[in-house]
Amino acid sequence: MWQAKVRVRDASGKPRQVMRTSPPRNDSRGRPVPDRDGARARNAVLAAAAAISVSPLNAAITTRTTIAMLWTEHYRPYLVSQGRAENTLVAYDREASRFIQRLGGRRLTETPTTVIEAYLAELAKAHGPGSAKRCRSALSGMFRYAIRVSDGALTINPVREVELVRDAKPKGRTGGAEHIAVDHVRFILDAVRTSTAPCPRILSKAERERPSPLKRYEPPTVAEFCKDDMADYVDLLFGLNLRASQLRGAIWPDFDLKARVYVPSGKIIRVKGQGLVRVTRTDDPKNRIQPISIPHFAIKTLESRRKVLAARKLLHPDEIDDRYADLVFPSTNWTPRDPTNVDTDWRRIRLALGISDGITAHSFRKAGATAKDDAGLPLRVIADSLGQADINTTLRHSRARGKAHPEAADVLDRAMQPPAN
Repeated sequence: MWQAKVRVRDASGKPRQVMRTSPPRNDSRGRPVPDRDGARARNAVLAAAAAISVSPLNAAITTRTTIAMLWTEHYRPYLVSQGRAENTLVAYDREASRFIQRLGGRRLTETPTTVIEAYLAELAKAHGPGSAKRCRSALSGMFRYAIRVSDGALTINPVREVELVRDAKPKGRTGGAEHIAVDHVRFILDAVRTSTAPCPRILSKAERERPSPLKRYEPPTVAEFCKDDMADYVDLLFGLNLRASQLRGAIWPDFDLKARVYVPSGKIIRVKGQGLVRVTRTDDPKNRIQPISIPHFAIKTLESRRKVLAARKLLHPDEIDDRYADLVFPSTNWTPRDPTNVDTDWRRIRLALGISDGITAHSFRKAGATAKDDAGLPLRVIADSLGQADINTTLRHSRARGKAHPEAADVLDRAMQPPAN
C-alpha cells in the first residue's frame, strides 16, 4: 500500500496538504490487487487536490478559444441564465450570426481593436449604424465576460476603444418615436372616433406590382375602421402612457376603476418557438409592477370597453384560453394581439389622417410625459407615472426638447428694466 501527498491551494488561496493511500482493488475472483507502483495512490491524491482547488474561474476559456466558441458555449448561455429579456436575446442572436460568419474562427488573441472596428464599419454601411451599435454592445459584453471569468486568457477588452463610423447612412427611419404636441394628440383622439376620411387597407408589394388591378371596394372611414378597438387603443396609449407591449398585455384584474388605479402585471412579447405569450416578471425594468393613476377620460373608455368585451365574449363561438380571457385588447380569436398587425392598423390610420410617419405608439407615451412636465410636475412623479425606474431615463428620452420658452425671454426683459427707486 502506498501513501501519496501533495500540497495545493484551495479555492480561498490557503495552502493545504492532501494525503491519500492506495484505494483497494480486487480482481475478477475477489482477490486484492496490490498497488505495485503507487499509481492508484497518485491518482487518488490528484483527484482530491483538483476537487479542493476548484476555482470560480472558467478554465475552458483559453487563448485558443474562438469568437464563435465564446459566444455559443459561454456567453449566450450566461445571458440566458441571467434572465435577459427575450427581445434582447433575439437582437443579439441576429448580430451574433453576422459576426460569427466574419470573425467566428478567430481566437481571442487574434481579435484586436482594429479588426473589430473594421468589422463594425462594414456592418454600419451594410445594415445601418443602429446594427453597429447593437453589435458593439454584444461584443463588448462578451469580452467583459471573458475577462471576468477566464483565468487570464484575456486581460483587455478590445471593444473598449472602438470608434464607430459617423458617415454611415441609416437604414429606414431613425431617431425614435416622434414627439407630438398635446393639441395634435387631441386631434388624433377625436379623429379616430369621428373622422369620415377613407381608410383603405395598405397593399402589399405583390399587390402593388400585379399587372391587373385589384377589385375595387368601398373603404371604411377612419371612425368605422377604429370603432372595434383601435379608437380605445389610441385613447389608452395616451391615457395610461404605457409601452405598447404593456397595453397589449393589460388584463382587467389589474384595474381598479373605482380607485382609478392600474397596476401592470405583464406584457405581450414574441418568444421564439412559442409565438406570442404574456409574460410576468417582477424584475422587468420595462414592466415595473407599481400603481399608476388613471385619468377620468381613460376611465370612461375602460368602462365602455369592458361592456363591449363582455357582450363579445358571450357570442364567441370557441372556448377561450384562461390565460387570455381577461385581456383588455384580445384578437378576434381571443388570443394576444399581434404587434405587427396592430402596427399595420396604426399605419393605415396614420396614412388616412395624413399623420407623420414618425408618430408611433410610443409617441403618445412621450406626449404624456411632456404634458406632465409642462404642468410643472416633479421629475420623480413623471418617472413613477411612466413606470420608469431611472429618473434620468425620463430626463433623456421621454420629454420633448427644443421648444421655445417665452418665460426665458421674460427673464431677460426683466433684467433690462432699471431697478425701482
